[in-house]
Amino acid sequence: MDARVNEDLLASIFSPQSPLHDGAVVIKGDQIHYAAALLPISQSPALPKDWGTRHRAGVGITEVSDAECIIISEERGEVLLASQGEIQKKMGKEELKELLSDPKLMGDKRDKEIRWLKKFIGDLPIKGLFLILVCLLWIFVIGIRKGEISFNIPIEYYTIPQNLVIVGEPPREINVRFRGSQRLLSSVKPDHIRVEINLSSAHSGMNQLPLSEKNINTPSGITVTNFYPRNIKLQLSPISKSNYEKQ
Repeated sequence: MDARVNEDLLASIFSPQSPLHDGAVVIKGDQIHYAAALLPISQSPALPKDWGTRHRAGVGITEVSDAECIIISEERGEVLLASQGEIQKKMGKEELKELLSDPKLMGDKRDKEIRWLKKFIGDLPIKGLFLILVCLLWIFVIGIRKGEISFNIPIEYYTIPQNLVIVGEPPREINVRFRGSQRLLSSVKPDHIRVEINLSSAHSGMNQLPLSEKNINTPSGITVTNFYPRNIKLQLSPISKSNYEKQ
């Protein structure tokens, strides 16, 4: 509008018959810059349900800017002061004047505690849902995060030919490195895993037995990345009386 502020002009703007009466007037200095301006409506669930758009707009503008808003209710005969989305009821013009002249009084300790409590309690179901989702996401991330771990795994020899016997001290374990999700690796116990070596095709004398991942009964979801040694040397001899005596 770019018009100088005066009583008659404001009365004319806010006359029910005026097309500019529904909305806010923006004044800077002694000039009216805008009329019928729409202010942001507060969506805070903490506001009384019976408040109309005028009260909610008065609170909304303080939520999105550093403005302070005086809300006058003709029906209730009360004066409210909104600042940073918070509402305070004023008892008289002297108290209102004192607060407006000294903004530091707006943030006294008691009001800060009330604002903190409202922010904490406000939207509690939504905050609880987000907390549950974050926990589930964390469990999921832990479940898919990969890691590695190594164990010394015992060796089991089976299907030894009937006419042969193992001579000396055969290797008892190999070192195996596993890879999988951290959740699965944390549940792996080395005494639950075995390296199984089939001796059905072994012969008398020194046997060089190559090993592969197939010899290791790995738990589901876990893979073998490396193991040592790769070959097992095993001495077998025909069964004789002396062998029986040793056994």
